Amino acid sequence: MRPLRGPESNLKAPAYASLHARMTEALASLEAGDGGEDVARLRAAVEEWWQAQQAWNDQLLELFGVHHEINNALVGIRGNAQLIQRGAAGAQPGIRERLEVVIRESQRVEEAVGRLRDAKAALLGPGPASRAA
Repeated sequence: MRPLRGPESNLKAPAYASLHARMTEALASLEAGDGGEDVARLRAAVEEWWQAQQAWNDQLLELFGVHHEINNALVGIRGNAQLIQRGAAGAQPGIRERLEVVIRESQRVEEAVGRLRDAKAALLGPGPASRAA
């Protein structure tokens, strides 16, 4: 079983942003020294990669956004299971145990969804946008 997700995730932001900055800085240095046509081709390749990376990031952010929809569904599932558990049906043999399984498993799904939220926040980096649901 995976360890529970704590209040602080150990998921780090991707390294490609700092790599892009270092590559761009190195290219600027080469261009200042008249690196010629090879440097221009390298700059074009780096920028093409960067644009592709940004498009991929946008797709991931959209995919990671499902955590909110899953959480909304879990609220309904868990809430209804708890209501049934507290009612007359919850006192029947076997029913209470099955409802406890539903509630316990919904907690596991919620923890997995938390990891998706952490991945989305790591991809966005620090700032107001990373706090969005």
